[in-house]
Amino acid sequence: MNYKDIRTDAELNAFMTSPSLSLIRTVGKIKGDIIGLGATGKMGLELMQLILNADKAAGRERKYYVASTFSNPDNIIKLENLGIKTYKGDLSDSAFLKKLPEAKNVYYMAGFKFGTSMNYQRAYHMNIIMPYLVGEKFKNSNITCFSTTNLYPKMERKIGGAVEDTPIDPQGIYGWTVVGRENTFNIISEKYGTKVALYRLAYAQHLYYGVLVDIAKMLKTEKTITLMSNYVNLISQRDANEVAIKSLTLASNPPRPINCCGPIVDLKELIEKMAKIMGKKVKVVKTPDKAGKINCDSFSVKKFGAYRDKPEEMLEAAVHWVKNGGKDWNKPTGFLSNHKY
Repeated sequence: MNYKDIRTDAELNAFMTSPSLSLIRTVGKIKGDIIGLGATGKMGLELMQLILNADKAAGRERKYYVASTFSNPDNIIKLENLGIKTYKGDLSDSAFLKKLPEAKNVYYMAGFKFGTSMNYQRAYHMNIIMPYLVGEKFKNSNITCFSTTNLYPKMERKIGGAVEDTPIDPQGIYGWTVVGRENTFNIISEKYGTKVALYRLAYAQHLYYGVLVDIAKMLKTEKTITLMSNYVNLISQRDANEVAIKSLTLASNPPRPINCCGPIVDLKELIEKMAKIMGKKVKVVKTPDKAGKINCDSFSVKKFGAYRDKPEEMLEAAVHWVKNGGKDWNKPTGFLSNHKY
């Protein structure tokens, strides 16, 4: 199915969890059982299902686990129905961590982002202390730690996006606690020889949330959109999850940072294309600030191959989804935070 042809929740789930041939081959290099820690958020459920489907396609068997607070109990049922063993509890509780099974491979997806500036104590606890406790528990495992490209400085388009060795410039409580999260795994890696991949993700695009959905919703009501940034990286969630899964094969000591962001797109041109598809007239005012949060993932593309989903397909899919009243999680990315819809 093409991205833009998706019309139902079932079709969307099937699309987002269909593995590429490249992923089916790659999961064969990941030996041993897999646990997803905090794998119940925007990406986690689909990431685990994507791994499962890739293994099934290749005829491989292993054990799968997910440990989380499970604020939505329905996710326990969803995962258990897939054959994934679940553990409900607090990952910052040492007693709970001791109960978790040993797994050779760990996807660490837990963290605290929204509201960090108003609750710095929780931010430090969840983004720095909890990762260290997890690292101690799974010191003998290979770990992919979910991180963010938000820790990089703004870049001008003519210079290109931030790469893995670009000096960091974190902003606010969230940015600094993410640096803390990465460094807890650096400490664990140095202390025990643990192999770690630091998966630095920009905004992933889904039809339930993302920059494209934010824009499509704005186009319904706004005639003028004033940009905070002139450019944006675009990558679909299934491509982002594939890179996250594959990144475990590059886990190393010291930890290896891996950017995942997709190509850089001109935001004014993007909005005008979406407006045309939606049948709306819009005026786009560019920002005079030539620098923006743009990134480069040439290392990842070289290692893992080209993405399946193109920006043109993603923007068209988002327009059709929003225009036809498709559901969303009402979780604005904040990339266009000066707008309300």
